[in-house]
Amino acid sequence: MRSISYLHKMILFGILLSTLPILLAGIAAILYSMNQTELHRMQTNKQLLLHMQTSVEHKLNTISYMLDQATRSPLTLQSLSATLPGTLTTANQLQSEFQHMRSWEPLMDITLVNEAQDWLVDHAGLYLNTDFPLALPMRDLLSKTLTSGWQLIPSSVFKHNEQDFPSGCNYHIVLGRSISLMNASADSALIGGIPACSLHHSIVSESVDLDISASELIIVNREQRILVHPDPMYIGQPLSAMNIEDIESEMDMSELLSPNTSAASKEYHEVRMADTEYSLTFAKTPLKGWTYILITPMNVLSQEYVEIGLYTLSVGVILLLLSILFVWLGSRRLHIPIRNLLSQLGITDRVLSNQKRQQSFFPPQDEFEQIKTHITQLSASRSQMEYKLNQYVLQTRTQYMIDMLLGKCSPGMLHQNLIELGYRDHLIQWQQIAVLTLKTDLASQTKYDHHDLDLLLFAVQNIVEESIDKNRQLLPIIVEQTVVTVIGSIKMDNSVFSNELYEITELLHHRVSEVLNLQLNIRFSQPYSSFSEIHLAYIEAMKLLQQQTIPGASIKQNEEAFSSLWTLPYPESLEYSLMQSIQSADEAEASVLLQQLLQRVYHMEWTEEEYQVALTRLLMHILQMMQESGIRLAQISSGHSPLINELLALQTAADIEQWFIHRIIRPVVGIFRERQYAQHQQISERMIAIIHQEYDTDLTLEECACRLHYNASYLSTVFSKETGYAFSEYLSQYRFKMARKWLDETELTIKDIAARLRYNNPQNFIRSFRKWEGITPGQYRERRQKPLRSSMK
Repeated sequence: MRSISYLHKMILFGILLSTLPILLAGIAAILYSMNQTELHRMQTNKQLLLHMQTSVEHKLNTISYMLDQATRSPLTLQSLSATLPGTLTTANQLQSEFQHMRSWEPLMDITLVNEAQDWLVDHAGLYLNTDFPLALPMRDLLSKTLTSGWQLIPSSVFKHNEQDFPSGCNYHIVLGRSISLMNASADSALIGGIPACSLHHSIVSESVDLDISASELIIVNREQRILVHPDPMYIGQPLSAMNIEDIESEMDMSELLSPNTSAASKEYHEVRMADTEYSLTFAKTPLKGWTYILITPMNVLSQEYVEIGLYTLSVGVILLLLSILFVWLGSRRLHIPIRNLLSQLGITDRVLSNQKRQQSFFPPQDEFEQIKTHITQLSASRSQMEYKLNQYVLQTRTQYMIDMLLGKCSPGMLHQNLIELGYRDHLIQWQQIAVLTLKTDLASQTKYDHHDLDLLLFAVQNIVEESIDKNRQLLPIIVEQTVVTVIGSIKMDNSVFSNELYEITELLHHRVSEVLNLQLNIRFSQPYSSFSEIHLAYIEAMKLLQQQTIPGASIKQNEEAFSSLWTLPYPESLEYSLMQSIQSADEAEASVLLQQLLQRVYHMEWTEEEYQVALTRLLMHILQMMQESGIRLAQISSGHSPLINELLALQTAADIEQWFIHRIIRPVVGIFRERQYAQHQQISERMIAIIHQEYDTDLTLEECACRLHYNASYLSTVFSKETGYAFSEYLSQYRFKMARKWLDETELTIKDIAARLRYNNPQNFIRSFRKWEGITPGQYRERRQKPLRSSMK
C-alpha cells in the first residue's frame, strides 16, 4: 500500500475544509436566491396585475364617461324628442359624434336606441324599421346595469349588416344608460360596449415594457363568469370550466374565490391546470365585484431557479479552484520546515524509496512518523552516547584520581585538570583536604571469601559515594584493593576538620556494618592545605592503614597512629615538591627546595649512617623518577664511578648541596628542558601550520586544542612562550599580511577580502585594517599602485 505523505494530507484536508464552506454557502445562496426570486416574482405579479387592472378600468371608465357625455348631449336629446323626419336630419350629426368618440376607443361600439319609434343610430348610420336583437334584452340590460354596472352580453346584439367583429370574439362587455325626456318616450337608451377579447390584446400591447410574455390575465365578474381570457372560447363560461385546482388544498379555484372560503384571503396560490403547474395571483375590485387573475407557468420559475443554480455553481467552481490553488501553495509553503527537518535528519527521496522497498511489509509512514522514528533513534543514540560519555568521564576521573594519588600529575596542570573534571567549586571553597582509606576485613567473619572481594570493594565504594556529600569529597576509587577518597573542608581549623573526619569514619563503619555486615579498617591522613599535596596525604593514609591495627579502630587508636606518623623525620612533602620542580624544568625552584630539604635533614639528631641513608634515599628517588621519565643514567653519569660512591665520599653539607645541583639536578633539568623545548617547538610549529592553512576559516584556539589533543590554556601558554604572540594576535597579523598581499597583487574587492578573512561586514575589516596600518584598505591599495603607474609612464 502506497503511503500518503503529510503534504498530500494537508492538501486533501485543505481542499475538504474549503469545499465544505463553499458547498454550504452555495446551497444557502441558491435557497436564498430562490426565495428572493419567488418573492420578487410575487411582487412583480402583484404590480403587473395592478397595472393590468388599472389599464382595464381606465378603458372602461373612458367608455363610461363618453356614454355619460352622450346621454347629456343636446344632439342626443334633440334626436329623441323630434319626429322621424327630424331624426333623419340629426342622424348624420349623431353618426359624426359617435365616430369622434371612437377616436378615443376605436373598438368601442355605441348605439342610440329609440324603441318607441323603432330606429337606432350607431357610428355606421341610421337604421329604421329594424327588428334588431337589442330590443328584447334592452330593458333587462338596463336594469342589470343600474344594479351591477358592466355586463357581459353576446356580441350578436350589436350585429347588423354593416358591422363586423373580430373572428372568435362572441361577447361584448357593455354598459347601458336610459334616457328619459319630458316629451319623449321612456323607451330610449344609449348602449356602449367593447369586444371582450379586445381587452386582453390591448392590455398586452400597452404592457410591452413589462415581463408578461409567459403570464396570462383572466378577469371574472361577480358571478364568476369569465370576462377576459387569452383564449376567446373561455369568455362567457364559468371559471369552473377551466378546471383550475389548488395544489395545496386540492380545491377548485372557483371555490377558493368564494367569499365564504378562508383561502380566499390568500392572494398567491400554486395551482394545476391540464397537468401543468402554475403560480396564480389574484386581486378583487370591491366596486365592480370583478376578480383579476394572473397565472404564470411554474416552468418559468424553474428556469429561473436553474439559471440561479448554474450561476451559483460556476461561482462555486471558480472559488473552489482558487481555494485548491491557495491550499496547494499554502501547504507547500507550510511543508518547507518539515522538508528542511527531513533534510537535516538525512531523510531524502532516495532514502524514502529505499525504505519503502525494504519495509514493504510494514505500514506506511508519513513525514512526522519518519521524523518521530529518527528522533527516537537519535534519542536512543544520544542516551547511549551519554552513557558512554559518562562512563568515559568516570573512567577519566578515576584514572586521573589514581594518577593524582600516585603523584603522576603535573603540578602546573593540576588545577586546570580538576576544573575540567568538574571540581571547580571544590578548588575554590576547600581550605583543607585529607585522604581517607578503607579496607575490608575478611578475616573477622566467614560470610564472605576472597572471591567476593571485588564485589565488596565495589559495594563499599558506592556506600562511600552515597554517604558523603559530593561537595565534601572527590570521586571514591579503588586502588590496590583499597577504597580511597579525598575529603575536603571549608573550615580553616584543624581540630574542626579532624572532628568531621572522625564523624565520617563512624558513619561509614555504621553503614557498611548495617548493609554488608562487614568490618572495615579506616584511616585518614593529616590535613593538608594544597591539592598538590594529595600524593603525600595518600602515602600517609596508606601507611597508617598498613599498620597492625584491629578492625574498626577507635578514635584514640587513630590519634596514636597519627602521632607516630606525623613525627617521621624524613621530609617527604619537600622531596615530592622537589621532584615536581625537576620535571617542570624549573632549576631555580629545584635548588631552593633542595636547600630546604637538606636543612630539614641536617636538623635531625641522627647518626652519620642515618644521614647517609636519608641522602641515599633522596638520590634513589631522583634516579627512579629519571627512569620512569625515560632518562638513562648514562645521560648524566660519566661512567668513571657510581653516583652512590660519589655521594658517600662527600664530607660537608655545602659539597653535598652543590653535588646534587651540578651533578644531578642541573643535567636532569637540562634534559627535561630540551624535551620541553622540543615539545613546545613542535606544538607551536603545528599551530602555526594550521593558521597558515586555515586562516580564512573560523579558526579558534579551542579547535586547535581539540586537534592536537592538548588543553587550550596549555597551548596558549606554549604558543605565547615560543612565538611571543597570543594565538588570536598571531592569527590577526597573518590575516592582515594576506590582506596586504591581496591588495597588492589581485583585483579582489574590499568586500571579497573581508568575506575571505571571516569578517561579518566590510566596515569591521576596514576599521581593523586602519588600526593595524593607520590607513584604510582603499588608501593602501591606491598608495601602492601610484608608484607603479608612475613607472609605467
